[in-house]
Amino acid sequence: ELLGIPYTVFEHRPEPGGTWTINRYPDVRVDTISITYEFSFEKNYRWEEYFGRGAEVRKYLDHISKKYGVHPNTRFSHDVKKATWDDARNVWVLQVETPNGLETFEANVIVNAVGTFANPNFPKFEGREDFEGEILHPARWPEDFDATGKRIAIIGNGSTGVQLLAPIAADAEQVFVFQRTPQWISPRDKYGKPVEPEVRWLLDNFPGYWHWWRYMAIAALFGTHGFLIPDEEWQAKGGKFNPMNDKLRDDLTAYIKAQVGGRQDLIDKLIPGYAPFSRRPVVDNGWYQALTRDNVELVTDGIVRLTPKGIEAEDGTVYEVDVIVTATGFEVAKYLWPAEYIGKGGINVHDFWSKDGPRAYIGMMVPNFPNMFMIYGPNSQPLSGGTGLPVWYVLWSSYAAKCMVRMLEEGKSSVEVKAEAYERYNKALDEEASKLLLMQDYGAPDKNYYINQEFGRMQVNAPWYGPEFHRMCTQIEWNDIEIS
Repeated sequence: ELLGIPYTVFEHRPEPGGTWTINRYPDVRVDTISITYEFSFEKNYRWEEYFGRGAEVRKYLDHISKKYGVHPNTRFSHDVKKATWDDARNVWVLQVETPNGLETFEANVIVNAVGTFANPNFPKFEGREDFEGEILHPARWPEDFDATGKRIAIIGNGSTGVQLLAPIAADAEQVFVFQRTPQWISPRDKYGKPVEPEVRWLLDNFPGYWHWWRYMAIAALFGTHGFLIPDEEWQAKGGKFNPMNDKLRDDLTAYIKAQVGGRQDLIDKLIPGYAPFSRRPVVDNGWYQALTRDNVELVTDGIVRLTPKGIEAEDGTVYEVDVIVTATGFEVAKYLWPAEYIGKGGINVHDFWSKDGPRAYIGMMVPNFPNMFMIYGPNSQPLSGGTGLPVWYVLWSSYAAKCMVRMLEEGKSSVEVKAEAYERYNKALDEEASKLLLMQDYGAPDKNYYINQEFGRMQVNAPWYGPEFHRMCTQIEWNDIEIS
């Protein structure tokens, strides 16, 4: 839009917002404070709550889409099924499912912003077809669902499962929470609270206050990379990982004990054996306290099968339920899936990735796929540093734009990462990842869905220290790029 380059956005949903239009389960909201979970170019948006609810996030994204001219250039309910690179003409040929059927479009450049959380993970339980009740996934939540008087099982205790429990437990007759792996769940100041009128007045009348607040909201997180670096000397003296991480573990353990009122039966099931900060932090939405309700039971035995009336656990107990909520997340290793992308020489990107999982150069480019960029691609989510993802979306978009501009200014028609640079970058990435908590035994990589379990490698995160990754994403190494 800013560069005056003609573009079209294909959005498979009927409205702006992507995953925020899909996830509409009870109390869905951001768990990163909204003043940092927003685009840097839109100043002082009037968030109603400190952590915006799903509906407010959709409203914000609709506002951005219309204010900055993207909405008129978006074709809604258009789902890209296949994109094929035409070697002779240096263009992409796209097959797109539209309200009028399958149509063909052409583009000089593709920027993929389909994201990581696009394909829900539907668990394949034995007996699923026999269950007589309702099975729901949070990404397919029915608008008219009413939990009142029902017996409900919630499978999963990640961010979504934790957000769901309290509002469902308030209405349901009985809730069984099935936990496979305990989580380090932490509080957030002002979570679920409205922005007070006096704070709103400060934001409206003192521009410097907004800048100060936005900075301070992440400043405390600048040093979080320290949680991930092992301290062998500390461990030799009896420490578990390093002083920072061990202190966080003590603090969160105390929080868990306080939230459940010292109930040892729950404490024994809730405190993880792995280190905190080894996976994405989960924010408490009253989850621990909800477990102490008379109508809530925590189940830690594995699920054997579904029966016509409920769930059979490993100890033989059958939990009779009317509804099963599978808060089991997304298949985060399925980048660009299920669409097909056919690059140079007829190679399919999914075949190209079959050796050891999806990879990219700085999370954005893949050799043999010219003029194709990814926003929030493989190994792109920063592990630390505090800066919200929307700021990174802008940086990655700018990277793609710089490559396009250079290609256009040189009168060329193709821009592609060199295979050697792609291999070198990913080798360095794996080496850096191996040094961090996530890939070490104390970080329980076998229980982390951000780790590609098939190939035993970091899949979602960029292992670099935040400022170093920022440098990579803003200072293009032109020797790694081929423009022709």
